[in-house]
Amino acid sequence: MKKILSLLISLMLLLSILPATVAEENLTRAKAAVMLDDLFALADVHPMNIPEFETTPRNLGYSATNGAIVSANVVAAAKDCVSYETQPQIEAVINSGLMELDTDNLSFRPSKPVTAKEFALSIAMGLYGANLDIDHMALALADGVFAQEQLTDDVLTVETAQAMVDELAEKLQIVAVFATSDIHGNYIPYTSADGNFKIGSVARIKTIMDEVRAEIGKENVFYVDGGDSPYNTTLANITLGDVSVAALNALELDATVLGNHDYDYSFENLLRLAENAEYAMLSANTKYKEGHQPEGVDSLYPKQLGDYITREAAGLKFGIFGCTDDASAATTLYANTADITWDEDLAKCADVVATLRDVEKCDLIIALSHLHSKNAALVLQEKDIDISIGGGNDIAGRPTILGDNQYLVNPGKHGEAVTQINVNVLNGKVSGFVYNQLFLTDAYAENAEVKAIVDEYNAQVDAALETTIGYLAEDLPWSTELVRFQNSPIANLVTDALLAYFKNDGAQLCIVNGGGIRAKLDAGEISIREVTSVLPFDNNMMLVEASGQTVWNALQNGISAWPASNGKFPQVAGMTYSFKPAETGNTLTSVTLTDGSPLDMNARYKVVINSFLAGGGDGYTMFNLLDTSKEMADDAKQLVHVNKTYMRDALQAYMEANSTAETPISIDMEEVRILIEQ
Repeated sequence: MKKILSLLISLMLLLSILPATVAEENLTRAKAAVMLDDLFALADVHPMNIPEFETTPRNLGYSATNGAIVSANVVAAAKDCVSYETQPQIEAVINSGLMELDTDNLSFRPSKPVTAKEFALSIAMGLYGANLDIDHMALALADGVFAQEQLTDDVLTVETAQAMVDELAEKLQIVAVFATSDIHGNYIPYTSADGNFKIGSVARIKTIMDEVRAEIGKENVFYVDGGDSPYNTTLANITLGDVSVAALNALELDATVLGNHDYDYSFENLLRLAENAEYAMLSANTKYKEGHQPEGVDSLYPKQLGDYITREAAGLKFGIFGCTDDASAATTLYANTADITWDEDLAKCADVVATLRDVEKCDLIIALSHLHSKNAALVLQEKDIDISIGGGNDIAGRPTILGDNQYLVNPGKHGEAVTQINVNVLNGKVSGFVYNQLFLTDAYAENAEVKAIVDEYNAQVDAALETTIGYLAEDLPWSTELVRFQNSPIANLVTDALLAYFKNDGAQLCIVNGGGIRAKLDAGEISIREVTSVLPFDNNMMLVEASGQTVWNALQNGISAWPASNGKFPQVAGMTYSFKPAETGNTLTSVTLTDGSPLDMNARYKVVINSFLAGGGDGYTMFNLLDTSKEMADDAKQLVHVNKTYMRDALQAYMEANSTAETPISIDMEEVRILIEQ
């Protein structure tokens, strides 16, 4: 009898200490996160472990144009889950806003039990959009997703929670839309702004998308791009954009829109890329000028480009259209756009949206709008746009919600991120979107196929670019702030090189738009690669003659946007200038030549500019000698136009002529050419 009693007591003790396995297991926040991650087909988020950032709150991005991804953007959000096997799913659910951190903004409390009401709210937020200020639970109740009696404060069991998820999954379909924008030729990893990790590599995008393709089916995954993908790095420029098309083909891109920098090489080259692309290059408003079509072409609209495409998934018809900023000629070389123009962008968008709505009968419309500051205006104008991929703003982080709960997506830049926007189709109708942004660090594996394609192009470029052409005594740093806001030693080197290039022609002054200078130079040997990185654009050089008043006007135009980040900020040689900032407009106060004399408004000067300025780019219409569609210069006179010889060629020639290993070029790091008066 005592033995039986002892066995019964032992059994009761065992049951009391194993409730999760013998009885019913309570739902914890960690387990709830995994269920939500699976239900909404989120790509897992893999954070980086960076020393000294263990207690730094995670920042989801940056809201200022030309920001940078730093350590705080890629570390774990949930500091108490770093050892969990399910950390990637937990991070994905936090990142998408379906579950929140505790009030300390660091802790997830993974072991904390979850009530029925809490779990239901997370599901409802996923269904209807965590970013929206709406009554998620009221919508879920109205749609019959939950019954009121289910929404209790009782702790859920895993079994009950799974039953809720399984029941909803029978009614829910997911279409995943992945988006990038403004890759600008960045197809291989590069060092982060704070120097702590590597970021980038489009090969990681395929790894992420393939995870979701395997989960919900390839036919339910789209990939779109917001423009400016082919050029602006050495790798991309030397290959004339071929690396971009090859990589995006391998990624199975559906469509991109043409951004203003897609026109940074000849239009013929752009059309060649479009013919090689297995995806659609969209720009509904790009067209030939009257009489400028190629021989045998009647239409003003190039056949290689398109207005829109349609795709079907989850029983719905998706319309995807693209439109380009109609002011794109102002930000590229005149020669590249001499034969083309653009329909007024917002008006053209209205026509295309009407076609997708009324003719194509699309259930959901996605805009690829490389319209810069007009991206938001487009969404507000067109209520039928559900999602807009906003190109040209170089912003990363959460979406902007506009109008009738429409999503303006900010996919980041320079190949640093990919954004996942899941379209939830509940009982055959769109209920809402789940938004998730992933930064492409070493925490994600590179797809071998895509990496091999990019590496092959990179190897070809490497062989040609490693030739040493000069030597430098000091490190010359680069940043947006250095070239678009203030004195810049690397800009001084560039302008000195251009001035020297036209020395025998009597050049006296040089003005360069700071936005055209794109990289640093390190002390030591300087290669063709480095020079190309500093000056990636095919900017021809021009020597003009102009009055001192025109030079003054040009500098006034260049400083007008300060302190906003604007590429027109003037870097100079042969002179110095000062200006006084004011809320009502910055004022140029003095211009002094290198011999100490003031700029003579009535004298004539020989000024080195580039063909971007000579086409009236960035508002420099006082130098416009090339683009007849803009206000033409009434004072400047062309003296020498060196076509197909670029600014980087002048810098290379300067390095070759003025430096050896024993006598490298030395830059005065303290020289002040631009004085901002306080």
